[in-house]
Amino acid sequence: MILTYLILTSSLEALAIALALSPGNFSIAFVARRAQDSDIKSGVFSSQSPPNPALDTASTGLAEGVYLYGQSSKPDEIKKEYFVFETRQSKVIGAFYLPRSTFYCFYGTSERNQLNLTVVDSYDGSRSPYSVNLQQYYPISAVSDNDRRILGICKAAHKEQVWGK
Repeated sequence: MILTYLILTSSLEALAIALALSPGNFSIAFVARRAQDSDIKSGVFSSQSPPNPALDTASTGLAEGVYLYGQSSKPDEIKKEYFVFETRQSKVIGAFYLPRSTFYCFYGTSERNQLNLTVVDSYDGSRSPYSVNLQQYYPISAVSDNDRRILGICKAAHKEQVWGK
C-alpha cells in the first residue's frame, strides 16, 4: 500500500511520510485516505469547548521545548487529532496527525495560548493559514519516539523557513 501511494504521488514528502509510518511505528502501516485527511483539517481547526484552563505562560509565548497536544488527554486514541511541535523564541514547527494515518507539517509563531500557523498539505505541498487555540486541547506530557520522528521530518523540511538554519 505504501509503494502504491509513493508511485501515485512520487514526492519526497511522501517518502518521508512512508518512512515515518513504516511497520514497527504503527500496527497499520498506512491507511490514510483523503477523507481521513479532511478529518484532520476539520477536527483540529474546528471550534471546540476548552477542556483545560488557561496556561500560565509568559505573554511572549510558550517556553522553548517540545509539546504534544490532543483532542484526548491520552495519546494515540483512534479518530482523535493530535499535534506535536517544537518552539524556539516564539517560533514553531510541528505536525498535525491522526494515529495510524497521515500527518501535515506546519510552521509559524506562538503567542501565549495561540499558534498562528502555515499548514503544508502532505499531498500537493499547498500552504494554508490556520490559528489554533491551545486552550481547546489537552496537553500531553509523554512525547513518544514516533511523535519525535514525525516532528523531525517536519523540522528537516521547514527549519530554514523558521529558524534560518
